[in-house]
Amino acid sequence: MTITTTVSRVVGACLLDARERRMMLPEQPAELLGTDPRTLLALEDGRLEISPRALTELTALYRYGHAQALERLLAGRPDWNGKVRDREPGHAQRLAACARSSGRVRWWSTVYLPAPLQTRNYARAMGEPSPTGPGASRPAVRNAVYVLDSGVIQHGGATPRLMAEQLDHLLSLLDSGTDIRVAPGAQVDPQPPLHVVELALPAGRVLACPNREGVDYCASGRLAFHIDAALASTDPRSSRDALVRAADSHRARTALSPTAPAPTESPADVH
Repeated sequence: MTITTTVSRVVGACLLDARERRMMLPEQPAELLGTDPRTLLALEDGRLEISPRALTELTALYRYGHAQALERLLAGRPDWNGKVRDREPGHAQRLAACARSSGRVRWWSTVYLPAPLQTRNYARAMGEPSPTGPGASRPAVRNAVYVLDSGVIQHGGATPRLMAEQLDHLLSLLDSGTDIRVAPGAQVDPQPPLHVVELALPAGRVLACPNREGVDYCASGRLAFHIDAALASTDPRSSRDALVRAADSHRARTALSPTAPAPTESPADVH
């Protein structure tokens, strides 16, 4: 899969999400473009490359606030390893739009929790306000599995109260049907990025690597192996047990320091 195809799928997913949020049927934007709805759906699926003119007209119709970011993404050149970088403001919201447009999402995290699973206090400590509604009873993305390296839930020795609250939230998400797995440790060497997100978009898979500066998108390939290896090492029961043990451990540390001040360090910085 070429990087052009990858970007087309990402941009198309964002446009699909924008249209659905405006509660428009495909016929209205297709008429604006002077084409039939099937062509519009092919653009949204990423099966057709979208022209700058069509992108401008559709984003104006949807009153989409990320139009310039999508224009730069379309015009972006891949780096030496085939990734195209989204560094514009709102990159987390665009990744969330891709996740909502995906039939399946597999998210693996090796250092700190994925944004959709974060409580508000955890997100605040990380300095990464979540676009997906942290602290909600269930993340906005359906058909998702979140795979956490065991260190993700064990970090935060200086922030036990925050981490106990966060882990209780993960357990409540499990009870509401969210698929959360805890892998026993790093499965491969060298380590992959902090997050690897596999998006099963309509026309095929795309890999995303979000970080604090932005999101890197690439064709699904080598990085998907990391998710496969992490999933193969765990199961729902052992994952729940690991979350319960970690929550109990953080609560025990909280009992030893009941007047601990609010954390100034993020949970991922404290081992």
